Amino acid sequence: MADLEVVVRYKSRPAKIALTAVVALLPIWGIILPGYLVLLLVSIFVGVNTFYEPIRLLGPVLGMILVIIVGVKAVLNLADNRIVLSKLGIEFPFFLGSTFGLRRTFSWATIRSVQLVESEKKREVVVHTTDGFPVYMDVSCFAPEELEQMLVGLDVWAVNCKKDPALELLQDELQTSSDKRLLPSYTAMWESELSRRFSSTAYVPLEPGHVLQDGKLKVVNQLSFGGLSAVYLCQRNERDLVILKEAVVPGDNQNETKQKAMELFVREARILMQLDHPAVVKVLDHFVENDRQYLLIEYRGGQDLSQFVKQNGAQSEAKVLGWALEIVGILEYLHAQEPPIIHRDVTPDNLVLDPEGAIVMIDFGAANEFLGQATGTLVGKQSFIAPEQFRGKATVQSDLYALGCTLFYLLTAQEPVPLSVSHPRISLDSVAESVDSLVASLTAMEVEDRIQSAADARSRILACLAQCQPVEA
Repeated sequence: MADLEVVVRYKSRPAKIALTAVVALLPIWGIILPGYLVLLLVSIFVGVNTFYEPIRLLGPVLGMILVIIVGVKAVLNLADNRIVLSKLGIEFPFFLGSTFGLRRTFSWATIRSVQLVESEKKREVVVHTTDGFPVYMDVSCFAPEELEQMLVGLDVWAVNCKKDPALELLQDELQTSSDKRLLPSYTAMWESELSRRFSSTAYVPLEPGHVLQDGKLKVVNQLSFGGLSAVYLCQRNERDLVILKEAVVPGDNQNETKQKAMELFVREARILMQLDHPAVVKVLDHFVENDRQYLLIEYRGGQDLSQFVKQNGAQSEAKVLGWALEIVGILEYLHAQEPPIIHRDVTPDNLVLDPEGAIVMIDFGAANEFLGQATGTLVGKQSFIAPEQFRGKATVQSDLYALGCTLFYLLTAQEPVPLSVSHPRISLDSVAESVDSLVASLTAMEVEDRIQSAADARSRILACLAQCQPVEA
């Protein structure tokens, strides 16, 4: 698959005026130049005493040729108003390029910061590069949906530069008013970057009937598989059903990096094994076999929320908020551990309704984090991953972002747009403004702008629930 590029147009008024002027003047020079050429030829063949000396005509002729060449080049440069973003970097139009257009293309490593500068007359997005020449872009020169695409592109690819928090407000403003038909392109941008970050591997999942731990574990069937990991339903000691989560690191990875990741995985697995909460599945064991890392997890029957919504459609606010209270209760418990346990994979696929209708958290992102540490890749469901987790810096607020994305899915039966503030009211106008505000606060792009704790989220959910109709029996 070809690498994804995002192309946006920057419609600069000064550049348009300059282009118009150059285009208008070029025909004039095109008319004058032939006349001078005729005079030059006549002066050569008829005689220098009849007309001007050829040497005196040669200078203006060469000058006009040079002017026309420069004019054509100027037309080409001024007519190209594209800003191109890709995994390699960002390319600006000639009239925006750093060092007066001499340098137009920058790798992401050379982008130091991006900020939003506002004055009484205009707002500008300013890109600061390592060469010291900032690039100023007037917000009004973009179509709103293309400006949003550029900001999303900066979030996806410019992961190491410092970003002004005001850009998030601008992006939120654009998302509220943008044409939703354009949103799949953002998903494509995200998926393309995730695909690029994955290393190729010959990983083959285990087949049903495969045995592990000297015959103590037998694979019954494969539940899921993707990238470098798989989840299996297994039988333990020929009687108990358990869940086995597998993570595989390609053999070409650096030993030091791989060893460090394995140590982190073992440490987190031991912490998870100490958890004791009725709504959290127990991690029973961890082990390594044939260079594959495994987590053995308690089996809980039931239907996950993803399947439930696919079968039953979008759910009522009261029901979703009731589920949200159960989920934040689980997150409060995990985040209260010492050190806090970040789940990293709070999605509808990992939330199951048990036979009594209660929410159970069935999986952790420990194996995903292990793969990320060992391979430099990102593992997880992209629509639910917080921006900072995408950059490899997950926090407890990353789980709250995923919670907000989960609520959006439950309310609308649609997956949220990756790397964005989610507003369910845009997709379904019957959603109350208070609930829409709750989801938006959970999915704020910057960690400091998000709801900060599961306890705070609980208070907001209770306030919304008080305004909703009772849950249907």
